[in-house]
Amino acid sequence: MKLLIGVIIAVVASATIIVALTISKSTITKDSIEVYIPGQGAVLGRIDETSWRQQKFFSFRGIPYAESPKGNLRFKPPKSRSPWYGTFDARDFGKRCPVITNLAQINSSQLKEDLEDCLNLSVYTKNLDIKQPVMFYIYGGGFYNGSASDHLPQHLLEKDIVLVVSQYRIGALGWLTTLTDEMPGNVPVMDLMLALDWVQKYIHLFGGDRKRVTIDGQSAGAAMSGALLLSPKSSEDYFQRSIVQSGSIMASWAINRQPLQQVERICAALACEDCKEKQKQFECLKQVNVLDMLKVTEDESFSPVIGDVQGILPDEPQILLANLNRTIPLMTGFTKHDGSFALATFYNIIVTQYGSILHLTVREFANKLIDIGKDSTGLSNNLLLRLLFKREILDTHNHKAAWPAYIDIANIIFIKSPMIAYANALQRKAGSKPIYFYSFDYMGEHTRFGYEFGNSQYPFEGGVHHSNDNIYLFGTHQLNEKDTKFAKKIVDLWSSFVVNGVPKVEDEEKLLIKPMETESGPYFHVNAAVTLGVDILTELTATVDDPENYKLIIRNDISKHS
Repeated sequence: MKLLIGVIIAVVASATIIVALTISKSTITKDSIEVYIPGQGAVLGRIDETSWRQQKFFSFRGIPYAESPKGNLRFKPPKSRSPWYGTFDARDFGKRCPVITNLAQINSSQLKEDLEDCLNLSVYTKNLDIKQPVMFYIYGGGFYNGSASDHLPQHLLEKDIVLVVSQYRIGALGWLTTLTDEMPGNVPVMDLMLALDWVQKYIHLFGGDRKRVTIDGQSAGAAMSGALLLSPKSSEDYFQRSIVQSGSIMASWAINRQPLQQVERICAALACEDCKEKQKQFECLKQVNVLDMLKVTEDESFSPVIGDVQGILPDEPQILLANLNRTIPLMTGFTKHDGSFALATFYNIIVTQYGSILHLTVREFANKLIDIGKDSTGLSNNLLLRLLFKREILDTHNHKAAWPAYIDIANIIFIKSPMIAYANALQRKAGSKPIYFYSFDYMGEHTRFGYEFGNSQYPFEGGVHHSNDNIYLFGTHQLNEKDTKFAKKIVDLWSSFVVNGVPKVEDEEKLLIKPMETESGPYFHVNAAVTLGVDILTELTATVDDPENYKLIIRNDISKHS
């Protein structure tokens, strides 16, 4: 039960309710704290400790910022949360937005609850009395997964910042659109805008400075951060800096090119009537049971659309970037083998379709992988085949020799090239602000490769995998001594950019990380020691050029694993 019975003490002056907020001992118990939000209500938080220095901080988990998008509000822009009575219990995380893997783990009683009431945010802070820089984190998850509970604050709160992690609608319940007023499209982006508006109104009550907000998005969250920057509906007051991790609004996967066909397909899968007519689609889909909706969309992919009714993304990202009248300081980068997750997915598809990749030559496998990038000219195929492969293996079945090149193809197509294009487009703008580019190269004890479904079926390792950087930013893993030392370094880099707009490392005082001066660099490597690089384009062949890339190939007889 989220709402607790409580009493709000207020002082009335000049017809305005003024709430006296202090952090005196009388307002803090041994393990909890209560804060009053004017016009909303009181929230009860908990007291936690940071990972390394056991500093006390306040956790407010699952504060609602919008009404439940159920019933007539399903697929609609979010509506600000009405005030609540009593005290809202924010000691534990609120509901995560529905995803099939999560709902499969909850009981029948929980399934009867309002599963869509998930538009909440979590706030973590050490001091309510001062104005600290704010990091507003946007989780990834392929636009169909993710939650605040996956991003714990114990590492980042070692620094004097306020961390906000906002949930937003995901999957079919967020992204389905008929491009009409009933299902306008891009409502998850609007969810984040409303959450950022909440930050502007209330973050000072939690010790945050609303004029020093940095948005940080990873993977799909990185694309969402791009949508927030490019959207003409996004207020310039919402944020002043941006961190973009392993994703770009300019990637092919970041835009859904066939939203109307998708709605019709899902409508038919749910046995709705008149699935050719938009109004009938909406009337059926708005009342479909959440679990039924998730079951029929397990194999669907979701992402923002162009031309939504609310004008969130009225044009292609490239055009919006060209017309953007605003630039902000940016720190952006990718992991060394960022595309290996996409290669794994592609490998599964090929094995399902052909039974074994040995039915394809190296050239055929590579071309099919490159074609996902949707370059109809063939230019990408020709250049990548020439750049990454030895000519003598292209028409053979020697996939073992080709895995490093396959990994680099996935890196380039899905992550690295779109990210470089995004940074370059911002850098070319007149009056552009500093852009810091990095490659995350650290290989620690843990990896996110196969974390959801396992990785034993693959004849290759994930390397420095997609989202491995978050292992060190967020307190989700038990770290050994070496990884803890590195985690402190990456927390230094991220928090210093949030605080001052310049990435720095405390134990490398003489290191001067410079912003990009040209479209090639300079850039920096995030590893056990942070080092500087000259040409970011060399990262496009990072796997092929690595003399130790043989470590990524783990099976000799791939026919047994295909």
